[in-house]
Amino acid sequence: MRLRSLALVLVLAGAADAGKKKHVAAPPPDARAALADQLSAESQALTKTVDTVADKLATADNLRLRHLRAATRLLHAPLPDGASADERLAFARRRAAARLVLDRDATERGLLADELARLRAADTRVATDTTAIAQLHLPTDLSWPAHGTVTRHFGPFEHEHSKARLSRRGIDLEVEDRAPAVAPADGIVRYVGPIRGLDAGVIIDHGDYLTVIAKLDPAVPLGAHVTRGDKLGRAARHRIYFELRAKVGPGGLPIDPEPYLH
Repeated sequence: MRLRSLALVLVLAGAADAGKKKHVAAPPPDARAALADQLSAESQALTKTVDTVADKLATADNLRLRHLRAATRLLHAPLPDGASADERLAFARRRAAARLVLDRDATERGLLADELARLRAADTRVATDTTAIAQLHLPTDLSWPAHGTVTRHFGPFEHEHSKARLSRRGIDLEVEDRAPAVAPADGIVRYVGPIRGLDAGVIIDHGDYLTVIAKLDPAVPLGAHVTRGDKLGRAARHRIYFELRAKVGPGGLPIDPEPYLH
């Protein structure tokens, strides 16, 4: 009888453990894959733009060559003997117009060449950033910056009025009015002040990634070393904005922060 009771206890315990395992939170996704997707999309867009600008530059070079040949003939043509004052004036105007066209062509070509050089440099930078992703130390566990409910999620959305497809780079938390905001991880405060469209906020450097906590009345000094859970300020009203960015490329690349918040 005791053995049966013990067996029953073990069976029940095993069932309980199995139930617990079913509710264990899944590990956060590897952000590197999301970053690689973003850079791949950026690279594809750059490749198309490079091809377009290169075609425009080739067209501009061909047109410039035709204008140069025509202008050369005009500029080296002698003024007819016995030309009247009106003819001399018209001749001078044609020469001035030819020089103006050549100057305009040279300016346009220079602008296209500069744009193409910048695009190719950006394409090289994207390739370098893609290689660097593997070396990034990205978060696996972040604290919620405030107690609240996510009301706006990361990623693409449709604008309510214009119906345009936009992309949100962070999340909005609905919080109690003037709720305290805290550091999601250890780091150094790199910026405190106004953030366009987000009232004021704080940017924290965590090594290979940054966090942005905004819609705040900040109460932490620039350059402060903060520990996870340290107070950063209070919500300016009843919303707090939170953004996670990997240090890849100019300004970094946004990552969905929700899977990493605990």
